[in-house]
Amino acid sequence: METKFNESLQPKKKRLLRPGWQDRLPIKPILVAALILLLITVLVLINRPTATALSSPELDVIRSAGVLRVGVDENLAGMYQNGTGYERAVAEQLSTLILGQTEGLSLVPVDRYAAPWRMADGELDLVLMSMQEFPQDGYERSTVPFFTDRCVILAYEPFDSLAKKTIAVLEDTPSEKLLYDYLDSTEPEMAVHPCADYYTMRVMLRAGTVDGVCLPRTVAVTWHESRTQILPFAIGSIPYYAIAKKDSVLIDLCNEVFYDWHVDGTLASWGRQFNVEWGANG
Repeated sequence: METKFNESLQPKKKRLLRPGWQDRLPIKPILVAALILLLITVLVLINRPTATALSSPELDVIRSAGVLRVGVDENLAGMYQNGTGYERAVAEQLSTLILGQTEGLSLVPVDRYAAPWRMADGELDLVLMSMQEFPQDGYERSTVPFFTDRCVILAYEPFDSLAKKTIAVLEDTPSEKLLYDYLDSTEPEMAVHPCADYYTMRVMLRAGTVDGVCLPRTVAVTWHESRTQILPFAIGSIPYYAIAKKDSVLIDLCNEVFYDWHVDGTLASWGRQFNVEWGANG
């Protein structure tokens, strides 16, 4: 028999949520807080140190060998010449990041034609040279340049205009493209003379066959003689990228540190130290 006492002992049913409870939640503050948290996470990931790249198996192999092999220019004023230069400074900083010191850094002076096959043969881990990319497949360049060179005119006699002047340039190079762009946009009366190699350009310049040669400023300074002059024509700028085998984590590392060093002024300070002038887009 049910009594009031028995009824009081019966388990009470839990009260369901009232209709419309979700409408009373502070949705906007919750979303704002979530977005702020997401933004902070993204910023941390973007600005995080190079721990992810440095802990990769590829770099573990390099550390186990104790040697980082970097291809550099053979003889380019300010960049790498007589064992020192801008490229060495960049390579030493990368070696410090990867190996923890510079003693294991092996700098390999090499020309642009030999660099691809020496990397293919396993003699180079990375290339830091006055190059944009390798023409062969299987290689990758950084998206951030480690240096941007100015394209200039080198001549024996000064002139104020390129109109009716014949200018030699190395064919199939960024300098050639920039010179033709200058021809189309600025000086249509200029004559462009493509050459197969730098030796031919120097011979033509010395013989007076051409009025001047168009080339990166670092090359012009390397060629400089007592009578030559670098003329102040704004032909354009040429970026130089790090190059490694395709999908190499070294490229990811270079992209990150080159950007950081550009922002904090490290690359510019090396430029001043070794007297290499960054181009307008640097």
